Amino acid sequence: MSLAKYLDDNKIDQIQDDQKFMEAEYNAIQAYCEDCGYLITHSDLETIESRGLGESFIDWKEVYIKELWADLGKVSMSLETEEIARAWRHFPPGTHREDIWYWFEETFNVSVAELMGQ
Repeated sequence: MSLAKYLDDNKIDQIQDDQKFMEAEYNAIQAYCEDCGYLITHSDLETIESRGLGESFIDWKEVYIKELWADLGKVSMSLETEEIARAWRHFPPGTHREDIWYWFEETFNVSVAELMGQ
């Protein structure tokens, strides 16, 4: 489902009170992005930007990525093989850490070195 349809289904644009509209729009767009893991289409991004929430999207996505990275840090990893001991997200046990790091960089266009604080 596209963001535009999601907003339409939730009747966001039908809210008459300006304050309630802005809060509902903001919360709905943030929830949609989180549900998608911030992997949205170009059309969704255009919708976000046309509603003046482009910078908010960038901030939300940054927080999401940092939280995802912190969650990965809680997964046990073999010191010898550098493979995760249990499934994490869509990665099965035995996945090498560099494969996951590559996924972070490719999926979110981020630097793992920066996520590590280096």
